[in-house]
Amino acid sequence: MDVKDYCRLDAHGLAAKIKASETTPNEAMDCALTRLKQVNPFLNAIVHDCSGWAFDRLKAMSGNEPFYGVPVVVKDLGFTLDGVPFTAGSRFFAGTVANANSDYINNLLSLGMLPFATTNTPELGLSFVTEAALHGPAKNPYDLSLTPGGSSGGSAAAVAAGIAPVATASDGGGSIRIPAACCGLFGFKPTQGLISLGPWVDESWSGLSGQHVITRTVRDSASVFAHQIQHQRPLTPVTPSRSKTVALVPKAFTPVAVDKPCLLAVDIMRQHLEALGYHVIEQDLSLDLELINHCARMLITANTAAVIESQQQVLGRKARKHELEPATWEFYREGKAMTASQLIRARTQLYRCLRPLHALLNDTAFLLTPALAQLPLKIGSLVFNHDLEAYLEEGRAFSPFTPLFNQANLPAMTMPVMQHGGLPVSVQIASGRWRDWSLLALAEQLEPTLPTFWPPLP
Repeated sequence: MDVKDYCRLDAHGLAAKIKASETTPNEAMDCALTRLKQVNPFLNAIVHDCSGWAFDRLKAMSGNEPFYGVPVVVKDLGFTLDGVPFTAGSRFFAGTVANANSDYINNLLSLGMLPFATTNTPELGLSFVTEAALHGPAKNPYDLSLTPGGSSGGSAAAVAAGIAPVATASDGGGSIRIPAACCGLFGFKPTQGLISLGPWVDESWSGLSGQHVITRTVRDSASVFAHQIQHQRPLTPVTPSRSKTVALVPKAFTPVAVDKPCLLAVDIMRQHLEALGYHVIEQDLSLDLELINHCARMLITANTAAVIESQQQVLGRKARKHELEPATWEFYREGKAMTASQLIRARTQLYRCLRPLHALLNDTAFLLTPALAQLPLKIGSLVFNHDLEAYLEEGRAFSPFTPLFNQANLPAMTMPVMQHGGLPVSVQIASGRWRDWSLLALAEQLEPTLPTFWPPLP
């Protein structure tokens, strides 16, 4: 198979060629590795090649798996491959070797997918961009001076560049949807709790974070999702909302101005939705954003401290300040000072603050927002330093729309709608809790009406 042909195939298309004997898993992997060598020197999307591990797993497969021989890449945070090093984007974690596969990886293997490389991520997934001191910045395939987003930026850059059709990703505040939006891909965050984070944890970031994939096509994301929840926690069927109403709440999510291209993308998506018979209506939604942000920060800092303390137990020593980036150290310091009662109160307050959002989505089928408030940022413009307040404020100005759906535990997705200045511009659509399949069904309806974008790479 030609590398250029490989780059244009999604997982379904590649699996079909393998099943039809038009190519083989070995040829597909050779194409993936060739593409990695072509583009990674300037993208910095991949941080570790574990293709030998993948070839070993291929030998144990029957050949009857639905995605037999399809190469995938794995975010270097939250996903583990038995015997493969992982770093979580941190100097403090560098040198750690996993002693088991994570559940998500085992399920990918049972699909026939072959993880062959790990992807760049910011330290502990704490940033809206992917610029870890350990590995250096990942770059956007559409413009190498721009970020691919975070924290799954390496995964998104790898898929957009054609290294693999599927990349695992995690999302605690937009870390699937932000990079997907920056790189013109499909990013779906399921309702948290549907997909196992085992065997290491039952939940991440006190329930804010979940795992899934970044893909080029809706069908790839939907197939992986179906397999993951079948093996973990089957989704109880929920009667789909009969409402054909899509809510717009332009002033509820952020007090800052939104870039005109991001608003234009919403207008374009509105037209697509109306063509499908939906009524897109502006509605009022009042949220205490200051208290919501405060509570979410408490959950994240407490969980950051717990993760670092767990690694301290593994290493048998304390973390040294120079081993963590300045903002991570501040997250750690804040988290250590928090009491258990403060953490519990923060979760309770967060739940209460978000009841209006749940009520809105009980009455409407979907909620439409921009994916981002700004186009992809210049690399180095969002500084992960010790001034946490300034850093978080700048991050929320970039991505104010994604975190609320983690905090409310609602399924949400981003889809590219248009280009501006050669960059993809996406929107976000969310639905009520457990209505993941309704959201994916809408994505399948919309996908044929939307343009497909390819970065200007050799």
